Amino acid sequence: MWILELDDTEIRLSKDGEVVITQPGIAWAEVKDLKFGDTALSVAKLFPARVHTQYWNLMDQSHVEPKGFAVETQADLVYQQLLHIKEQGKLGDEDEILIVVPSDRTEQQLKLLYGIVLKAGYNVVDFVDLGVAGALACDGKGAIAYVSVGMQRTVITHLNVSDRVVREKVSVTPQLGILPLANTWIRMVAEKFLASSRFDPRKFAETEQQIFDQILAFVQSSKNNTAIETEYRGFTRQVEISKAEVIEVAQDRFASARSHLNAEEDLVLSHITHTIPGLTDALTQNGRKYFVSTFGSMVEELTVSLGDDLDSGQCSLHTSLTKQATSAEEVDQHSNVPTESPVHPTHILHQATAYPIGSEFSVNSGELGEAQLFTLEHRSQGTALKIGTSAPITVNGARVRTELFVHPGDRISVLDRNYELIMVQG
Repeated sequence: MWILELDDTEIRLSKDGEVVITQPGIAWAEVKDLKFGDTALSVAKLFPARVHTQYWNLMDQSHVEPKGFAVETQADLVYQQLLHIKEQGKLGDEDEILIVVPSDRTEQQLKLLYGIVLKAGYNVVDFVDLGVAGALACDGKGAIAYVSVGMQRTVITHLNVSDRVVREKVSVTPQLGILPLANTWIRMVAEKFLASSRFDPRKFAETEQQIFDQILAFVQSSKNNTAIETEYRGFTRQVEISKAEVIEVAQDRFASARSHLNAEEDLVLSHITHTIPGLTDALTQNGRKYFVSTFGSMVEELTVSLGDDLDSGQCSLHTSLTKQATSAEEVDQHSNVPTESPVHPTHILHQATAYPIGSEFSVNSGELGEAQLFTLEHRSQGTALKIGTSAPITVNGARVRTELFVHPGDRISVLDRNYELIMVQG
């Protein structure tokens, strides 16, 4: 089955659980050209008037100024990106597709979106609420909030979870989004440049873009410190920043999301939400439990939960779905509850090399740490494995969908790699 998730931080098209194309919901509309995704992100500070980041939120017929190639309204941008995704993903006109939409979409916006996707040649079978879909695989019960940080705002879906996941209400905070956060971090870096060299990189589009690119790469990496460089008219300047500083200046924005949470709610965090430095800790104060939703687990649960409903011929928005019991093959043998006296593995073994875990150890997809696969974190209750990617991860052959506690002797597999947790004495 084809699934299109319209979360604007990572719009993803998948076929039978495999991601075909992913790109952020951002557009660069020139007079004679139109580009989307990372290409538009790479010039967001260079051409701010022609780079558009709100059209997936607005989803209306308001005018785009200045107009660009084949674009006059916000709806035109949505239509053109959907065409681009369809072409790049090689989605056929007859291929049936399920579309997952953010929880804050109004009825009017959904009607407009339905018309746009039909005009773009999509054969839509149903729409599903993103918060409901994201919570299907979580183990929690009762009051659950699904938190999704978008490009310009954060959407919090308040759910009641039992044998069904039911959407009850939706909260939105524009103070917390990837781009508002980036502006906060750019301001912090600019103040460091002013203090060290009296140079304000925000005065020049090219140096502001340089900081924007580097700060986004840094917060997505596993590094705790980095150097931010600017080059302008042959002069190179540099300042050092740390993850601790990045987290500190973002606390007010984090608090804006926390203020919408009820005391009794546990959390399900989107992949992007979970990877923002410091945000998970800010949202889970006072012992609030959380789970991490991965795209792979969402697709699996949607496929099973909807079942024959997709053949009904009625296209509608699902704001509640039945949770499916986890199969015996997918239940982790340790469960997600640690023992009272945990035994921590000291090293993680990959091929012939044992790496010390320390208090925290992250495994990345490349030598430069481009994408985090998973993290091991020593806690008082045990050693937690935190998922950092949509790639399928198994522990002892069982699929892992949310954070869980692991033990010496456990075997972890992700992509084409195999790891073993061991204890080294002395």
